[in-house]
Amino acid sequence: MNTPASAINYAANNATNKPIMDMILQAFTRPQRLAETEDDRNALAHARPVSIPYAGLELRAWTWGQGPQVLLLHGWESRASHMAGFVRPLLQAGFSVTALDAPAHGASQGESTNVLDYGKAVVAAAQHLGPLTATIAHSVGSAASLYAFAHGVQVQASVHLCGPASLTRVFQYAARAGGLDEAARQQLEQMLVASIGAALASMDLERLQDGMRQPALIMHDPEDKEMPYSESQALAAAWPQASLVASAGTGHRRILRTPEIHAAAVSFIINKLAADIVERVVEAGEIS
Repeated sequence: MNTPASAINYAANNATNKPIMDMILQAFTRPQRLAETEDDRNALAHARPVSIPYAGLELRAWTWGQGPQVLLLHGWESRASHMAGFVRPLLQAGFSVTALDAPAHGASQGESTNVLDYGKAVVAAAQHLGPLTATIAHSVGSAASLYAFAHGVQVQASVHLCGPASLTRVFQYAARAGGLDEAARQQLEQMLVASIGAALASMDLERLQDGMRQPALIMHDPEDKEMPYSESQALAAAWPQASLVASAGTGHRRILRTPEIHAAAVSFIINKLAADIVERVVEAGEIS
């Protein structure tokens, strides 16, 4: 039973924690929408806009070229144009490219979202866009793609850049960084679960592994200051067909502007598609 003194201490601690809890909850559910810059407009200047219905909202995607389709998925508080470095090398390799603005990001509608909602939006986008050959996804976009794979979206190869492997762990990182005690952490977790409508574990690898059936390339800077490299290590360890590359010096966001990363991603997709074609031909008995 709480004594009056302990109740007073709890109330005081809760009052101290509340601004931090509110800030963390907002960080997980209400992304800041970055204003469009001239560079963003230039990146999308030759793309065809596509409207995608999702949960009563209109999402915006951008598409280039003809050929097997590769879907680009940006990270949290980013936008489709930030993935533009992959467009030219993919087009030159004969692919078509589509870049999605997540809910409440870029030109897509919405005021709030979360990683689970983003994953559901990727499922809706895949159904609207038609067959996908591959995905290239950054940060939270990688987690959204994992959700999509676990819920029916199929690709022949995927590339993952600096992504989280567990919403539970990312939440714990944030709670520790905010200095929250265990009682406040539990209360905040309940608030976040209520906001996203599912347990945090629904976005952990144990719930998503069934979708990890294609070859995957994971690239991550071991010195990433925003997303621990250990998240990509955990993803690679859980994924039998995944390869992990330590992309030293690329940071969390600079990786999207690194030509060597663009080339590695496109080469990986090309090689895996070629290997898949050879395997199917051999299975059909046309070569031995």
